[in-house]
Amino acid sequence: MGRSAAIDRPSFNLGRRVNAALVIAAVVLFTVALRLWYLQVLKGSYFRDRSENNRIRTVFIPPPRGVIFDRWGQPVVRNRPAFNIEFVSEDSPNPSESLKALGEILSLDPAELKERLNNQSKRRRFEPKILLKDVSRDVVAKVAAHNYQLPGVVINVVPARDYMYGTFASHILGYIREITRPQLENSEFQGRGYLYRQGDLVGQYGIESKWEADLQGKRGMRGVIVNANGVRIGEASFESEMPGNSVNLTIDYDVQKAADEALKDKKGAIVALDPKSGEVLAISSAPAFDPNLFAGEISAQDWARLVTGKEKVLNNRAVQGSFPPGSVFKIFMSVAALSEGVINTKERINCPGHFSMGSRVFRCHKKEGHGAVNLIQAIQQSCDVFFYTVGNRLGVDRIHDYATLFGLGQLSGLDLVTEAPGLVPSTAWKKAYFRKPEMQKWYPGETPSVSIGQGAVTLTPLQIARGLAAVVNGGTLFRPRLILGGESSAGKWRFADFNSEVPVRTGIDPEVLKVVREGMEAVVNIPGGTGKRAQLDPIFNVTVAGKTGTAQVIGADAVKGGDHQDDHAWFAGYAPAEDPEIVVVALYENGGHGGVASAPLSKAVMEAYFRKQCTVPGGKCRMIPPKEKEESKKDGTKT
Repeated sequence: MGRSAAIDRPSFNLGRRVNAALVIAAVVLFTVALRLWYLQVLKGSYFRDRSENNRIRTVFIPPPRGVIFDRWGQPVVRNRPAFNIEFVSEDSPNPSESLKALGEILSLDPAELKERLNNQSKRRRFEPKILLKDVSRDVVAKVAAHNYQLPGVVINVVPARDYMYGTFASHILGYIREITRPQLENSEFQGRGYLYRQGDLVGQYGIESKWEADLQGKRGMRGVIVNANGVRIGEASFESEMPGNSVNLTIDYDVQKAADEALKDKKGAIVALDPKSGEVLAISSAPAFDPNLFAGEISAQDWARLVTGKEKVLNNRAVQGSFPPGSVFKIFMSVAALSEGVINTKERINCPGHFSMGSRVFRCHKKEGHGAVNLIQAIQQSCDVFFYTVGNRLGVDRIHDYATLFGLGQLSGLDLVTEAPGLVPSTAWKKAYFRKPEMQKWYPGETPSVSIGQGAVTLTPLQIARGLAAVVNGGTLFRPRLILGGESSAGKWRFADFNSEVPVRTGIDPEVLKVVREGMEAVVNIPGGTGKRAQLDPIFNVTVAGKTGTAQVIGADAVKGGDHQDDHAWFAGYAPAEDPEIVVVALYENGGHGGVASAPLSKAVMEAYFRKQCTVPGGKCRMIPPKEKEESKKDGTKT
């Protein structure tokens, strides 16, 4: 009996082991089944996507940017097809040999081509890297003819920005360039509704930058199918790119062109505004630049000239340049003097050619003096002594307050580039600006220079144009703007439909403004006025009014005993005098006398404007037909 029990015990242990093994196997199988259920059911879509992503490589297609038009629908910036020579290393069994062959065909150094590839950021597999941008058709033909020698080398057609008229409105339109690393890392920049990637071209200046979110389209995508070894075996899904939204500017092509041409080979700026709305008709700054240079591969020489050169080509002188305004400041001095009652239209002030204040003597530009002149004559002849006297009566703080009322020394709010604020001094400004107590006091002897737009006064051409527009439109100060409307996938839109901004009313008595305008009309149209050269050709049948300015320049060279700098020449005018439609401010840096150098610039711009009015919808054509002009000459009628 005992022996039998001893014999049965191993059999019993074996059974237990088998049972345990079966349990373990069941647990393992259950675990495997559970895992398979988890992978195939719960995570099935995830792994299918992973598998698909391993099989399909996504290649992005750059979108064409939106077209930019002038106010009448004339395109000024568009896109054109450009040919890039690109390289997909995964498609070449021997990338070095492909680059060597390409170098021989195009007479380029293969090492330079390789360096171009290495300098580009890491891309997705099968996403091409650019070897050569915007090449000629001859280069395309050479590469295409030897494509059998160039595995991995592809010719890609991409949209390239085309600034159709070269330097035209360059400081308004701006330019595009490859996105910078700080921009890529900027959440505000990335939050514009478009996920930017390294290598994307974005607006870096002007309208291209300010309206980047609208002008930038939506990139397309195409799928490249690869096998297990990563070799391309076909094309998969395709999603078309979507063009950016178009934008209509307020500028008039012909007016802008006239402004650009007037400043050719000069340094300066011209601003033309619609005084009834604040719409910008033209902003020109010279020297100008060709934005097409930035769209391609810019040379080191061009980059240095544009970005770091002495001429500061990229500086928009109309908005970012702050200059002594000279006698155009007398427009606003006249408004202040009449409004404050320190002068009236009948009072005459004698000008002997100089104005004395204590031991200081301030000269008039006319050495022999103007004699006894009233306000209108003082504006017409630009008498300095008259305005020295008026400024002394007003005091610097009242001068500052009225200038500020017309937007002088203030940011205009133009949404284009960072503006220069300019300066109209005051006692508070001087106290805050200088640290030493003896320098903080405003002395009466400093006011006469301010009264004629000299001393510490510096303004931008845009500020003067905006302020003058308020003088001639009855006292309304508009924020200048450049956008008229545009078109998106949702349809056309106009800025006016969304603009809820209320313009500022200066509150100046209309009779005061009427007197000042009478003085400006005399400047251009009455003998002895300083602005005769601003008169338009009689065929236009338009009367111009305005004010000349000649501002002395005290530059760094002069302070150090260097070369003398010629005066800045200004003209600030409007037309027609009886019902103004356009305000033009022209600055010719170091041009000399405003009436000689800048008045003709304004004339050219105004003639372009009034000529255009005869061809556009709703334009008021005043030009005298040639036949009618000949008849008027015969009978002696004034034209």
